[in-house]
Amino acid sequence: MEKPSRTQTSVSTRSTRLALSRSVLELTAQRLRVIADPTRIALLEALNQGEAGVQELADAIDRPHKTASHHLLLLWRAGVVSRRPEGSMTFYALSDWSAWWVAEQIARWVESCQDEQDASAPTG
Repeated sequence: MEKPSRTQTSVSTRSTRLALSRSVLELTAQRLRVIADPTRIALLEALNQGEAGVQELADAIDRPHKTASHHLLLLWRAGVVSRRPEGSMTFYALSDWSAWWVAEQIARWVESCQDEQDASAPTG
């Protein structure tokens, strides 16, 4: 029996899936833009360990308090993190684990590209 070509396989796979709508594509791109920043990815990684205050997070990612606070606000507005005031402090936690999961998967892929090819990951 002859093995189907890559093109034949792709076409048959495509026919069983529904195409993503324009609105889903736009929302996906918008969501990716929210996390597509090294500081925000570092904050998500730190928050993967659990809830933390702004200064603790700033120290963990080696960024100034003001920078960490700014990026946490953007993540909070996007619904990626939650925040909880306690006295004069604000504590943040991951509320959308899928955002961290996507960032980590891409980061692990980049690592594997660097390990396998001893070169930088492809850039757009």
